[in-house]
Amino acid sequence: MEQVKVLLADDHLIIREGLKIVLEMAKTYKIIGEVSSGDELMDSAKRLEPDLIISDLKMPGVSIIEICPELKDIFSELKIVIFTAYDESDDVYRALQAGIDGYIKKDTHPQAILNAVDMVMHGYACFQPKLDRKRNKEEARIQLTEREHEIFQLVIDNLSNQQIAERLCISEATVKTHISSILRKTGQPNRSQAVLFALKEGILPIANR
Repeated sequence: MEQVKVLLADDHLIIREGLKIVLEMAKTYKIIGEVSSGDELMDSAKRLEPDLIISDLKMPGVSIIEICPELKDIFSELKIVIFTAYDESDDVYRALQAGIDGYIKKDTHPQAILNAVDMVMHGYACFQPKLDRKRNKEEARIQLTEREHEIFQLVIDNLSNQQIAERLCISEATVKTHISSILRKTGQPNRSQAVLFALKEGILPIANR
C-alpha cells in the first residue's frame, strides 16, 4: 500500500518530532516536510503536494483555518487536521466552517492520535473537543451549500449514493465528495449520525410524503 504523504506544521520542533514518532509507528505515513509558520505551510503544500497536513492552530503567519479553503480548492483530496492545545468552541466552529477534517488536542494519547488520523484518511470527520451548546443557535448553525442541502435531504430520505447520483444526474464520486463535506461540517462520523444531528438541530426538515 502506498504511504500517506504528510506535511507537519508547528512552530515548536519538539511537537513536530513527537508527531513524527507517533505517525511512523503505523508505517502508513511518510513525513515529506515540516514547517514552522502559516506562510511556509502554504508554499510547502503547493510544492510538496501532501495527502495530509497536520497543523498547529496558532503559530506565526497566516492561520491554517484561513488558508484551508484555498488548499482544498487546489488539492481536492487533501485532508487537513488541526493539532492544538486549544479547544475553544469558537475555534472548533471556525475549523468546521473552513473545511478542516479533524481537530485533535495535543494531550491526546498517541494511539488515539493515530486512530483519529486514520479515521480522517478514511473520509470521516474527527473533532475531539465538545462544542458549546449554549452558543447562539444562529451563530452555531452549520452552513451547507445549496447542493449539500439537496443531497443531505436525499440522504435523510434514505437514498443510497447511487440513487442520489441518478436522481441528480451527477457521478457517484461527486455524491461521496459532498457527503464527506456534510460529515465534516456536522462533525459526525457517518450518514446515520449526521441525519440524527440534522434533525435534532433543525438543519433540515423531514420531507413531507
